[in-house]
Amino acid sequence: MDTRTNQLVIQEYGQPLAEDYGPPAAGRPAFGLWDIVDVLRREWRLPVIGLLIGLAVAVASVVVMKAPYKSSARILIDRSLNRYLQTNKIVDQPTMDEVEVGSQLYVLSSDRVLLPVIRSLGLASDGEFAGRSALGSATDGNSSTAEATAAAERAALESLLKRVTVAREDVANVINVTVESQSAEKAAKIANGIVDSYLASLQDAKLKSTQKVSKWLRERLIELKKQVADADKALQDFKTANNLSSTGAQDTELLASLNTQLMNAKFAAVEAKERLDRIKRTEANGIPSAVSTDALFNDKRAAVINFALNNSELARLRTQKRDLASRLAEMEARVGRKHAAVVKLRAQLNSVDAAIRSDEGRITDSYASEYEVARARQTELEDTAAKLSAETGSQLRELESAAEALRNLYSGFLQKHKEIEAAQAETLPAQSAQIITRAVPPLTKSSKKTLIVAAGSIFLGLFLGIGSAFGREWMVDVFRTPKAVEQVTETRCIGLPFVYAGQLPIEEHVLAAPFSRFAEGLRNVKAMLDRSSASTGSKVIGVVSAVSKEGKTVVAANLAALILSSSGSRTLLIDADLHLRNLTTALSPDAKVGLFEALEDPSRLGEFVCKRPHSGLDVLPNACALRIPNAAELLGSREMENLLAVARKSYDYIVVEVAPIMSVVDARLIERFIDEFVFVVECGQTKRTSVLEALSVTQLIRERVATIVLNQIDPVELRTIEARNGVRSEGYYRE
Repeated sequence: MDTRTNQLVIQEYGQPLAEDYGPPAAGRPAFGLWDIVDVLRREWRLPVIGLLIGLAVAVASVVVMKAPYKSSARILIDRSLNRYLQTNKIVDQPTMDEVEVGSQLYVLSSDRVLLPVIRSLGLASDGEFAGRSALGSATDGNSSTAEATAAAERAALESLLKRVTVAREDVANVINVTVESQSAEKAAKIANGIVDSYLASLQDAKLKSTQKVSKWLRERLIELKKQVADADKALQDFKTANNLSSTGAQDTELLASLNTQLMNAKFAAVEAKERLDRIKRTEANGIPSAVSTDALFNDKRAAVINFALNNSELARLRTQKRDLASRLAEMEARVGRKHAAVVKLRAQLNSVDAAIRSDEGRITDSYASEYEVARARQTELEDTAAKLSAETGSQLRELESAAEALRNLYSGFLQKHKEIEAAQAETLPAQSAQIITRAVPPLTKSSKKTLIVAAGSIFLGLFLGIGSAFGREWMVDVFRTPKAVEQVTETRCIGLPFVYAGQLPIEEHVLAAPFSRFAEGLRNVKAMLDRSSASTGSKVIGVVSAVSKEGKTVVAANLAALILSSSGSRTLLIDADLHLRNLTTALSPDAKVGLFEALEDPSRLGEFVCKRPHSGLDVLPNACALRIPNAAELLGSREMENLLAVARKSYDYIVVEVAPIMSVVDARLIERFIDEFVFVVECGQTKRTSVLEALSVTQLIRERVATIVLNQIDPVELRTIEARNGVRSEGYYRE
């Protein structure tokens, strides 16, 4: 019956009826937690394969990536001995502050410390550090021995820098030096070699500075000694020539005091010039280290230098630089060098670095300012001494003052020289660092990196497998549950489990198992078909699908058999698929007459109907074995209308199997003779787009679809769906 004549509407299982739905929806069904579980259950092979691949990669990484040994040595930057010696006036050195301790991290990883270790342990010829390319260039005849050795040392240095980690512990003045190597003994030797080389470099720097000052003092003493002798001779010659013995005591004392100040000013100017030259010869990155060295050997400037190094702004900038560098490295590892956030962080790091260089430049400028002040002081004293000599007008006093000044200067330089020589000969040198823990060969390998790579490989493989499963499910784009069909088509959907062919005729499945889920599902279909009033008369029911091989033949045959057996209603099953004839092949393979003959003479319909022996179902077969080109026109012709009119008088239900909508045009021509349609969709096979297109192509079929049947659902999955919905029907079904 047409829905326009169907006025009585009932609710089935709490779902809206077909009349309440609009056009088919174009979207996909909702995707929930249980859908994710179903996808993983159906596509479990892909996650397992991904997991196995990740496991294989993890095993390969464990085999290929040999876990290194890690050995650590600890250095304590301790000034307690220096403070004791300084307090007791044994030596005169300032204490080392936190900024200087931080600068030692760079000293420990510098070429000055690492190259001696490479040479002493022969790492330049070690394949683990120098690499095969460096070893090959060392033995290449085209390059000189010096060039090959330098290249090998440079390669070993770069490799060692990657394997050495220098960091401060939770205590600010404890530095931890960690070395990685494939050999436990080698890792311990290198770590101990680095700390020994560091201590030796500190001592060597102190000795070199002392020797340099001592050499300069010796040269200056020789020069001053000659100048003192010349001044004394000139004074004696002047006295002898002028028969003089002495001058006024007051002028002599004034000149002596002035000359002493002038000597000290000249000495201060020389020292300031030497420090300024050393700072200018040092690269920009070495300024903090040079300033630290100056603080170690110049107690008079220690307060000024430490003030410059401890400047709160400079300390804050250095802390900010370390934080920015750490964040930049972490973000580059995650998002890459060209990410906007990375570029912004790099700009901030450059700005902070420029501010640090500016502050370090101010430190250098302080040395220049000190030198200018010393020079100005010297010039002022020289001018004062010259003015005093001019006022007195006494050449004798000038000669005496010059000789006295030179003698005092010589005495001062001689005293400094003796102090330096005594410092060099000390048996208890003041150490600024000491080893508190020497490295020992580790007993186990450090496998953290290997385990991380292995775990990452397994996780990535599993993730790719799961992603492939969901990608495949997305690309397949088929219906799995009745709920998904209802969400997309907005039409009531009934699920039918898969039925095994076995030895039974296709229409007797519902009769052989009347209490099965399959039979109950067809009863649900019949209930949907019977929702109209009984006064509407007999019904013509079309069983159709979007594409072929969706099981509409089995559904049509069993639906007709169920109608006949359950209510005793007269039922006729017509094979209107004039192309494949699946229904005729299954139920009346030997028929000689059928639909075509009935179309020619509808009054003889009873003569062309075949009755099934067990089910008693009347079947109008398609006896023409050959396909005819005008099959669609016959189904939409007046003869077909007359045949169905005659059939309505003899039968209560007429079930017509129609060819697929998307394959041929037959359904579009016969649709006007059909009262209601049962639309069959195969579970897990029919594309969502095919169903939507089939429903949108034929508007009349869309309006008359009583229900959609999701056919051939896995029985286990169907029971799972029922369990999720809280349905407990185990005692009602007998398969």
